[in-house]
Amino acid sequence: MHVDQDMQKIISISDINNHRNNRIGVKEIFQDNHNWDCYRYFNRDKIRDVELKEVDKMLSCKDSSRGYFIYHCRECNEIYTVYFGCNSRLCSNCGKNYTDQWAKRLTYSMLNVPHRHIVLSMPDRLWPIVQLNKDLYKVVMDSAIKAINDTISYKQHRQILAGAIIVLHPFGRDLCFKPHIHILVTEGGFDKHNKFVHQKFIPAKAMRMTWQYQLLMNIKKALPDTKENIWLIHELFQDYPNGFYAYLPEESRITSKRKIVEYVGRYVRHPAIANNRISAYNGKEVTFWYKDNQNVKHYKTMPVFEFISAIIQHVPERQFKMIRYYGAYCRKWKRMYMCSLTQVSITQRKIEDFPDKYIPKCPKCGSILEFVIYWKKGPPENHMFGTKIIEWKYLLSKDQYLNLSL
Repeated sequence: MHVDQDMQKIISISDINNHRNNRIGVKEIFQDNHNWDCYRYFNRDKIRDVELKEVDKMLSCKDSSRGYFIYHCRECNEIYTVYFGCNSRLCSNCGKNYTDQWAKRLTYSMLNVPHRHIVLSMPDRLWPIVQLNKDLYKVVMDSAIKAINDTISYKQHRQILAGAIIVLHPFGRDLCFKPHIHILVTEGGFDKHNKFVHQKFIPAKAMRMTWQYQLLMNIKKALPDTKENIWLIHELFQDYPNGFYAYLPEESRITSKRKIVEYVGRYVRHPAIANNRISAYNGKEVTFWYKDNQNVKHYKTMPVFEFISAIIQHVPERQFKMIRYYGAYCRKWKRMYMCSLTQVSITQRKIEDFPDKYIPKCPKCGSILEFVIYWKKGPPENHMFGTKIIEWKYLLSKDQYLNLSL
């Protein structure tokens, strides 16, 4: 088969897309050579509406189609255009910015007590079941807080309600479907008298056992009552006599609120893949790196369509919350428990309250920019890819290069 020379050449971060700061990211891979348009055409009956929406938002990020502000610098007599972001779950740039902002807001709403970072995972035999039954996402998250409360209550010999912020990660570092839970949990909790009881030591063995019990029993209730499902739950109890994996090392203690921002952005909430992890792209394949639990660096190469599929499969269903607040952090009880620790709750801030650092400044002279106009452009032309003759060559080339079938 004849392959064009441009398709064979590996293009690295340092020599591609010079007009975008010499970098290539998820957005550029989706746009290059009509990759997303072709993928969407070939998989038009499989792609979910929420996936289409999130990809469209990402592709319009920092684009005039989303609108923009125009500012003027009186000192330099320069005009600056600030485009709107997309806030798409798939956008690495907006995802990082949103994570940083969320982490900062989080510091003001957390209880002034030490916290722990806990990671809970499940055996790979449960992965396909969870993947096919997205309703189990919430079951998994609910099971995590029940396991935490049971473990702390067991250690204290009384009923304790901890505060937990639970984040569901459906993906692993290699972009494969590997659902696991990240938790920021208080070291201890509140008793029936609303008094906070400190519990620095959280027994790992008890945590593993209670996590296994709560997860399997709740999944059993959620799944159809068939012999196959009953036998699967029985085997998972038998095959894991020490419980499921629970990672809660001593070094995961967070004793200062200022550490929350860095810790959350690094471990708890982040996009599926950051642009700086993409090391090469040649039009047909994408190479990226990741580190395993032993901090060993690995490189993985995927066909571009497989890469796109791996990225969009982790978009949750509409209105589903991947971050949930439980126990003392749930909306129903949060104000009461914060008052018991004499902590003031958050109040809504007005725009006049923000300092000058939030006002755009000229990148040349540093003076405050003068607002000129806000422009919101309408949506792009509603054009379906594949209806123009010039687009047929991309569909044919993808069918040949990627061995796809119509």
